[in-house]
Amino acid sequence: MPWWILLLAFASGVIVGLFSVRRYRRDRITWAKRRLQLLVLSLELKSLRQKVVSADGRGTPPAKRRLVRKLPRLEAWQKWLIAWLRWSFPWLTRFLRFSPMTYIRWLQARGRRRHALKSAEGKRRGRPPTPQFVADAILAIKNAHPYYSAGRIARMLTGGELKCKITKNTVVKILKAHGFEPRTKGKQPPRESEPGWLTILYNQHVMAIDFKACYDLTGNTLYIFKLIDHGRRVLHWSRCTYHPTAAWVAQQLRNAFMDLDVLPEAIVMDRDTSFLPIVKQTLPAMGIKPIRIGFKCPWHNGVVERFHRTLDEYVLRYVQPLNDRHLNRLLVEFQAYYNTARPHMVNGVEPPILPDLTDNPAANDPEFFKIPRKLVRKQWLGGLHSSYRWAA
Repeated sequence: MPWWILLLAFASGVIVGLFSVRRYRRDRITWAKRRLQLLVLSLELKSLRQKVVSADGRGTPPAKRRLVRKLPRLEAWQKWLIAWLRWSFPWLTRFLRFSPMTYIRWLQARGRRRHALKSAEGKRRGRPPTPQFVADAILAIKNAHPYYSAGRIARMLTGGELKCKITKNTVVKILKAHGFEPRTKGKQPPRESEPGWLTILYNQHVMAIDFKACYDLTGNTLYIFKLIDHGRRVLHWSRCTYHPTAAWVAQQLRNAFMDLDVLPEAIVMDRDTSFLPIVKQTLPAMGIKPIRIGFKCPWHNGVVERFHRTLDEYVLRYVQPLNDRHLNRLLVEFQAYYNTARPHMVNGVEPPILPDLTDNPAANDPEFFKIPRKLVRKQWLGGLHSSYRWAA
């Protein structure tokens, strides 16, 4: 018999004899546990000694800093091996940072990766594209009024008679795609986007609008009396005069309240001396409570003050009134445009007086966007402003 077979048999007998002794087996297991513990601690010390820096430099906040050397990532077969060892030999993985929740997190991460792959392979989802007839309507409004902003066009489409809900960003993207760059905030429209001579001459001689103190063609001051509702911002009355006496103001109030079924409960006004007889006699006789704002506090009557800016931006920039009679004609038409056609943000981009939409198609109908529609334009103030509706 060869000698090496005898040597192998002797060594096998020694190993079996040693492991058959309980004390020796317990010592070997304790030694293996200690070696695993020391190995785990050494790996933790190495990871803690890594310098915490950032690729962006020292200015990075500590919460956003990451280790220079990333922690190793286990392969799939390594994770399965550790899980099997944990199940079969729990003492072998005692000092590893492995728990049942670790295995659950691995499975959850695997499920998320598979879901991401399926989503990437599937059909792209998101908001449907804007119908072409809506884009054509936006371009038609922009071409007719180059000084209209994207937000104003979006409000015109969302409210009023069009009822096509669209956001300002969508309008900006459509205008940019067709060469209309957005105007800088606060910047006046360029000269080439101003109204043409026909519109200017029509407004000068036929109609325009003003809602604050201004000058006529000869330099005399015109004073505009206005009565606006605080609820839906309805402009009930707007007239001008050269001599704003208390008697004239009282008569304008009577004319304004003539067509109203219900009188207001209170009227807010400033401390103008021409309003003093109105406060003491006219309004109490009508059963209306007068409320006078604080001294030099125009923000107490912010609804009317905000209307001054609207009037200036919509009309006074392009109109020079001839006299009080001319300005009164302009105020009548602007009152109709302001109440029935101009979208107001306080009313959810609806005009103060809601239009009749009994014959219009419903915007929430699924077939609404499938049928191309055509705009019908109505001009106000000689084409200075316009309102739109869908053709029947």
